[in-house]
Amino acid sequence: MLLIQVQHTKEFNVLHRLEFVGQQERFFSFLESKSEWIRDIVAHHFNQQSCGISIACRTEWLHGSFNVCIPVTIDQGPRVLFRLPLPYRVGENFRPGNADEKIRCEAGTYASLATLSRYARYDSRLSHKYQGMPGYLLIEYIEESTGTMLSKTWDAQKDNIELRTNLFRDLSRIFLSFARLPLDQIGSFIVCDDESLRLANRPLSLGRQDLENEGIPIDMPRGYVYSSTDSYVIDSLAYHDSRLQCQPNAINDTHDFIYQTSTLTAMRTILPLFFRRELRRGPFFFCLTDLHQSNIFVDEKWHITALVDLEWGCSLPAEMIQPPHWFVDHAVDRIDANEFDDVRREFMEILAAEETNTFPSEPKLSGIMNKAWEMGTFWYTLALTSPSGLFTLFDKMIQPDNDKTLPGRWLILSSDDMIMTICSKKPSRDNKSLALPLIFGNSFLHSLF
Repeated sequence: MLLIQVQHTKEFNVLHRLEFVGQQERFFSFLESKSEWIRDIVAHHFNQQSCGISIACRTEWLHGSFNVCIPVTIDQGPRVLFRLPLPYRVGENFRPGNADEKIRCEAGTYASLATLSRYARYDSRLSHKYQGMPGYLLIEYIEESTGTMLSKTWDAQKDNIELRTNLFRDLSRIFLSFARLPLDQIGSFIVCDDESLRLANRPLSLGRQDLENEGIPIDMPRGYVYSSTDSYVIDSLAYHDSRLQCQPNAINDTHDFIYQTSTLTAMRTILPLFFRRELRRGPFFFCLTDLHQSNIFVDEKWHITALVDLEWGCSLPAEMIQPPHWFVDHAVDRIDANEFDDVRREFMEILAAEETNTFPSEPKLSGIMNKAWEMGTFWYTLALTSPSGLFTLFDKMIQPDNDKTLPGRWLILSSDDMIMTICSKKPSRDNKSLALPLIFGNSFLHSLF
């Protein structure tokens, strides 16, 4: 019973994630067997002899949820990271080419930010797949002398006004440096085969590749960019529909299915309430959608010294640019509006002051951001990008202000597709849940959850 409940209560495909341990072991062993290849590659890029290249042992590798970085020491040269995406985490099996797309877009982000922000630490060396080997990036190793991860001191010192002011000022400058170059399309920068840099890829994000990694199609082709906010939001809502259709444990029962589909229908209905017509075709601004405390390096005064892991960068509608939700250290569906608004106001005052000194022309980013907060666009955008948090955010933050516009939320017409989805989900869910104790033992499952 416990094992069945594990699958039922999670917002992701538990069976699929349980395979990651074995997949990581196999991939890391493969990389270990190619250490000579890695040594030769680094030597080639830095015009060195292979004997002058030292590859870190496996215990010293750095890895998170989506990448592995292998430290490489170069005699009489810099220390670098040989960085590769984890193919079993970015949907490579479901959608071949995702790993290469991720590398191209990450390199594109570094290249584009090299001209926009002094904080991005950029090395232009990258390669796509070659003779069956995975694509890779060679990036700068951030030494301790440069700074430390903000995450190491955030909890203990986030209430220090001086430190927080320094951090907010530098973050504001980063936001404004991106806004200095308005873009006419929504998408991700990509380094193409001819080494040119173009805004020519779908807007790549963690959430989209994570869904594809679970075998959920999102119908957002590579090479596709958007020219309007409306089309981008509608396509983003569509992959929430796809999740309901394709994820084995996406719904609990018929009532839950109706609740989720009606919420998504309501999100489409009220879309015009959250985005101003005059901004729907731009300007669009570049944004780091996964900028969190572990991707920011700071000095002892919390001045930003470097940004790393810039893999999920894309241009977005101006109204979707907002202060990071991690300012208040809560999951997206547990943020208290008043608590967040206090720290948001503090950040916005600093941003507005920096903007006045740096970019006096109109339209002002601070004005767009403040208006979007007043309209509730912050919550709509947060829901749009969070498959697991959308429904709670809708109930807590979006629906209360729009009850009068949603008189028929629960009056959803039945259709053949809806009925087939409901009928197909329960046996699939039960079969997946019962498979858990057959494949893995109790002790293993308890160690993961």
